[in-house]
Amino acid sequence: KMAAPAHQVGDAKLPAVIRFGIVGLGYIAKKWIHAIETAGHEVAAVASRGKMENAKKYCNLCSKKPTPYDDYDKMMDHPGLNAVYFSLPTALRTEWVLKAIKKKKHVLVEKPMNGVKDVKLMIEAAQNNGVQFMDGVMMMHNPRLQKILNNVTPMLTDQKDESGQVTKQVGEIRAVTSSFATGPMDKTNIRYNPKLEPYGALGDLGWYNIRITLWGFGWKLPKEVRAESNSIEEGWQSSVIENVQVTLFYEDGRIGRFDAEFNNSCMRQWARLVGTKGEVHIPNFVIAKAEDTFSIIQGSWGDFDTKKFDVEDKESVVSVEKNVQEANCIRHFAAAMHKPDKFWPSIALKTQIVLDACFKSFRKGGERVQIQVD
Repeated sequence: KMAAPAHQVGDAKLPAVIRFGIVGLGYIAKKWIHAIETAGHEVAAVASRGKMENAKKYCNLCSKKPTPYDDYDKMMDHPGLNAVYFSLPTALRTEWVLKAIKKKKHVLVEKPMNGVKDVKLMIEAAQNNGVQFMDGVMMMHNPRLQKILNNVTPMLTDQKDESGQVTKQVGEIRAVTSSFATGPMDKTNIRYNPKLEPYGALGDLGWYNIRITLWGFGWKLPKEVRAESNSIEEGWQSSVIENVQVTLFYEDGRIGRFDAEFNNSCMRQWARLVGTKGEVHIPNFVIAKAEDTFSIIQGSWGDFDTKKFDVEDKESVVSVEKNVQEANCIRHFAAAMHKPDKFWPSIALKTQIVLDACFKSFRKGGERVQIQVD
């Protein structure tokens, strides 16, 4: 594969090998270090605020030893730095993302954001400074999703069988359901600190459920949402949403449903597209395996006229080539740095709009809340 040529974007002349800085060090940062290097790019600087030893430890994970910093501002001024990945806590992220953008750095940002207003500020700043903004939702960059569209989309349109009759295999997608839960988690985990992570499981996990629902419905926003929880864990300072059940209501009767949960007995992650003639099942939809699959299922309740009531399912399992979805994310991010892409900011904003409405519903005791789009 040919390296991308140097290209002028805003005030930053981009090299073929993008030089990344990393702000905020935790388990997920290790995954992104691997992703950046797998994609053929370089980690040039690492910052841990006030903790030089921690920054040095993460530098040792890199092939080419980056420069450690204990100051975020100084790291952003590192010579030749092109982009910054942020995994800071949700409540602290906006300030530093905006600072990086103003320094003409492209930004890859962990989810969720700290409200719709903050997302709009970051998107506007990125556009004004000629840099790319993208959220770090790895699953969006797995070729499985495109392969599902390649397999499913033709089934959503009229097809003719051998006799020339119009038929549909999956039919119109009428519902998207999903579930995402983590395994056992220590209550000292930052996810249980509502001052830093105010959305709890709804934001940390539900972001993925909302995203897969929007994707399944062609990025259309729902009309209303309802979010309820039967587990409000007492965290460091106040209550934390430990699990949540959400319904997204669409204008035409379509519906999205999901649950998200911290501290389950085991990890759970699946999504399902329900059509009028069949379904698509997506296992491991967030944290994918090296070799992924999805299933197309068609069923029958039998024939009431002949009194044959047996349920018959036909399942076709489709395999997806080996890939590292987080490395694909870096590749797509780098491509967007060379040629800015408004799609990625737009879906981050839509996800946050739905998330904020769900959070409002939760705080109102599960009342339906209308989606507000300014």
